[in-house]
Amino acid sequence: MDIFELMDIGENSEIEFKKAKNSVPKDLWETYSAMANTNGGTIVLGVEERLGEAERFCVSGINSVEKVLKDFWDTINGSKVNKNILMDRDVEIIDIDSKKVIRIEVPRANYSDKPIFLNGNPYNGTYKRNYEGDYKCSVSEVNAMIRDSSDDNYDSVTIENYDINDLDMETVHRYRNAFSSRNLHHIWIKLSDEDFLMQLGAIARDRNTQKVWVTVAGLLMFGKGLSIREKFPYLNLDYLNMIDSDTDFRYGDRVTIDGNWENNLFNFYMKVINKLVEGLPIPFRLEGIVRVDDTPVNRALREALVNTLIHGNYSIEGTIKIMKFKNRFEFHNPGNLRIPVSDVYSGGISKCRNKNLQKMFRLIGFGENIGSGFPKILKAWYDQKWAEPILEENFRINEVVLKMSMISFVPEVYREKLKLMYGNGLDSLNTDEVKILLAAITEGEISNARVQCILDMHSKDISDLLRSMVNRGLLVEEGFGRGKKYMANEEFCWEKEELSIEEDLKEESKTNNLDRRIKSIDDLNLLNVKLNKVEEDILKIIINDGSTTANIIMKNLGLSKYKSIKSLNDLIEKELIKRIGVSRNTKYVLNYD
Repeated sequence: MDIFELMDIGENSEIEFKKAKNSVPKDLWETYSAMANTNGGTIVLGVEERLGEAERFCVSGINSVEKVLKDFWDTINGSKVNKNILMDRDVEIIDIDSKKVIRIEVPRANYSDKPIFLNGNPYNGTYKRNYEGDYKCSVSEVNAMIRDSSDDNYDSVTIENYDINDLDMETVHRYRNAFSSRNLHHIWIKLSDEDFLMQLGAIARDRNTQKVWVTVAGLLMFGKGLSIREKFPYLNLDYLNMIDSDTDFRYGDRVTIDGNWENNLFNFYMKVINKLVEGLPIPFRLEGIVRVDDTPVNRALREALVNTLIHGNYSIEGTIKIMKFKNRFEFHNPGNLRIPVSDVYSGGISKCRNKNLQKMFRLIGFGENIGSGFPKILKAWYDQKWAEPILEENFRINEVVLKMSMISFVPEVYREKLKLMYGNGLDSLNTDEVKILLAAITEGEISNARVQCILDMHSKDISDLLRSMVNRGLLVEEGFGRGKKYMANEEFCWEKEELSIEEDLKEESKTNNLDRRIKSIDDLNLLNVKLNKVEEDILKIIINDGSTTANIIMKNLGLSKYKSIKSLNDLIEKELIKRIGVSRNTKYVLNYD
């Protein structure tokens, strides 16, 4: 996006403006740390915020841009920050009407580079980003980043003073039964419990003391509830069946830590998985004459549940929460992704937080090979013609959510509902607009990021399309900036839209007929009106073509967007032209009123 589009959006979790008239702002480095540790973003130096003004942000410019730029690079490569993750192409000088600004694109830091912190102190200089700005990370958040930065298996670390007595042996034996059924001739089957757990990585011997301690994975997978809660006080497990509930705040069935079972991950998985797949509207299939009840959808739900457990961060506050609704599933786990969401969708890349847990589940047939699990979830849902699963990160509360809707995404299924809502005008919508409306109806709400998963379009073009659909009443919007959501307008009236368009066309036609009588600027009797060269050129274009747009002015006269719109607005103030239409349909014509 260009600077003016960023100014239109305003500041949010991924956009920040700073005045920077003569020097690098001191608080820039907090924003750099915050964006790098979150999801990246754009910092613009030389744009000033004006509280209470209609146009909240304005280009103030930088007096000595070369000096500011040199100071910036000197500082970021010095001792102020622990790591420079920027390249030359991430920083550029932009000239806007003889004023210079600096645009800095801060990428999301690789998990191995986090935390990005200031002044040599990660516990006092690490920041994260939310809609209110930059906030200092807690000790637990910093520790979580430090643990995630290593490729060593954190869950293979031994926990001193926790031994095999902290494990629930009934859980271990249930796991062993599942292992034996899956691996009939495996050499581990004949091992003692202790040797089996040693091979599995649930316990390990300290080479210095020769004492055998439980590993992080072993305690989480097989531990006694009390022992787990002593070591992981933040751990919380919750399954909610919302199918028979009339609101999203009531549940019909629940599995939680209530003292009735040993609350380890293996027991939670076994309790929840059957509840998830029960009653699914998926017919069985036959292989020869043998009925096969296991389906790709069942396997996708198993994969989703396993992923939730093995990617959870059990050292920070949060809940493993699984929710089953009438037409969707939700999987919540504490902690953020180690790789971008786009890489998860692509598959082939996996940076599991708890590799030992992943191995334990895979040895009994739960969980796919590295990088292949999520694409199989997508394929299972695609084959059912259901809406594509949505994977989201919430950096504010450090949570990852996977939403899997069972509502059909086939246009024919919702054609009638669209017809009822949008009338005959549905036929005049293009394919992209129909897809957006379908997503808004089936999923309740959509965002620019969600539409990027549906349409092969740039985010800027999607922003323009969504804005156009809002202006035409097809969608309603809520929120601001990158957090903005769009919903289908249930009260849309196509007849009003058709009438509005018809009136605009009549007005434009009337104006165009008058335009044909005008041969030159002199014909407008503008001798008493002072015009500059740009304004005269704009009027000539309107006289010749009947109308114009800001984009045409930018292209034909070589002006910036800001200069084009400002000149057009100046002509409107002089009552020489007027604006008709909205959004993409905006045009400028001669004013005869």
